[in-house]
Amino acid sequence: MSNKQQAGQSVDQSTHFEVERFLVQEARALDEERFDDWLGNMLCKDINYQLPTQEVRYRRDNKVLGNSQTTYLYNDDYGMLSMRVARMATGIVWAEDPRVRNRRIISNIDAQWSEADDEIDVRSAFILFRSRMQRDQATHYGIRMDKLRKEKGNWKLASRVITLDQRVVLDKNIHCFF
Repeated sequence: MSNKQQAGQSVDQSTHFEVERFLVQEARALDEERFDDWLGNMLCKDINYQLPTQEVRYRRDNKVLGNSQTTYLYNDDYGMLSMRVARMATGIVWAEDPRVRNRRIISNIDAQWSEADDEIDVRSAFILFRSRMQRDQATHYGIRMDKLRKEKGNWKLASRVITLDQRVVLDKNIHCFF
């Protein structure tokens, strides 16, 4: 990070465009089920990919929750993501047969320089529409807090924390990548 780039400061227009292109290309790779491309070319080897659960509480409930989130739907590293991708390649994942059609829409992209050199903190909103069979459909809405890192001149995903807006997930499965 140069003197002009301070942590928490919005990235310049050119860098924002690169970040936006990366997120769009990632969404397309996932929509097209190019999971090996996603895993091998778009993720850092030390990635942390999380979908924590959320506690639903009234505003007046002031009890302290503690400092650590312990329950996750996903809390994957590169090895676990590799196993999930390999499992998808077997063709015997019942939740994906017949094929689930996924469509990701990424929006409200806000990118800021991170504390570390060559890293950017990115917040984006998403819609993930999933359709299987004739009437089996689900739509997920949420935000993603990503950390992108530049490796060998290319942006890669170093971490992702997904927050779903739904209080209760009504999808039959969330065997997908957000």
